[in-house]
Amino acid sequence: MTRDRAFLLICLFLLPAFALAEERPKDPVQAIRTLRSIQDRVAQGSSEAYEVQKQYLAELNEQMGKFDPEVWKDPRNARAAIFFVLSGGDPKLLRDLLNRGSAPAIDERLLKGALAYAEGQSAEAAKLLDGIEARALEPSMGGLVALVQGTLLEKLDTNKAIALLDDARLLSPGTLIEESALRREILLVARGGDLERFDRLHSQYARRFRRSIYGASFRREILAGVARREFGGASEWITRIEGVLEKLGHEEQREAYLVIAEEAVAGGNADIARYAAGRAAKLAPEGSVERERARLYEGTALIVSDEFDKGLSALQGAARDKLSASDTEILESALALAGQIRKWPATPAGSSDPMPASVTRAQSAISAVDSLLGEGVQ
Repeated sequence: MTRDRAFLLICLFLLPAFALAEERPKDPVQAIRTLRSIQDRVAQGSSEAYEVQKQYLAELNEQMGKFDPEVWKDPRNARAAIFFVLSGGDPKLLRDLLNRGSAPAIDERLLKGALAYAEGQSAEAAKLLDGIEARALEPSMGGLVALVQGTLLEKLDTNKAIALLDDARLLSPGTLIEESALRREILLVARGGDLERFDRLHSQYARRFRRSIYGASFRREILAGVARREFGGASEWITRIEGVLEKLGHEEQREAYLVIAEEAVAGGNADIARYAAGRAAKLAPEGSVERERARLYEGTALIVSDEFDKGLSALQGAARDKLSASDTEILESALALAGQIRKWPATPAGSSDPMPASVTRAQSAISAVDSLLGEGVQ
């Protein structure tokens, strides 16, 4: 048995004990040290750790509020409370600490900013945390604060957000904090069109966190950005992604191209959908679910091109029993669209509303021209 698995099994055995109050962490610092260890294993790809993390947070929601109020006078424990809440713990803990007569031994702006962030008050959190210097804090705390600060500024000041995410990575190397900061920063530089920095950061993520629990959804987010043309320098991304995918096995390539095709259909980018679906079809065995999905996405793209008939034929020949519920919805919508494309527009019903002045003037001008032409002919 590996040390990683042994540690997680111990955590699982301890969780029921915590619930029964037979065994508790001696102080908040110890509780958060265990939480951080579990989180770091999540970043390295442990599905067991992912499940343990959820259970452990649920237990800590009960336990953190039961510590003697005196413990929060220790700055280390106060920082542990903030780390807990910023990691997904119940913000009630910080609310209770603020409502007590004596404030914890920590910067009140940090305490209130963390609470605002946890309660979804982004603007207030950004204002409160703006003056906090993450690098001046204890490294693990500073890394998490910088991550939160960067997250809050992603849509307000991209350059500053990237700088803060850099700080988060530097202050918390090898942790879930670094993994999360890397994911966010990669998407920011991609949207800005910084291809060189994207390559550098993406390579770093692949090297350090290639087994992360969040890696699959992150890859889909990147592919979706390419498919929907959300990244700067959109024309270069397909070529770049194609080069990356060629290094993967056939199954991974096929799945990636299907993701791109599906997202491109959703985003209305017919040319990308057609291209990606075609590549996926070549990698999928005849009669497979993957081949049917590729046929669906390609057919959907073709009905809005000059190859309408080919697209309609592909859609009508789709094997519905091999499509998921969401793909069936796409099929129905595409067939409905195809039916509308070949219809003549209905003649508008008469209306008693007066014609707009611009239309009336245009009609008068046309009549005058007609009269002049008529006179010329005579």
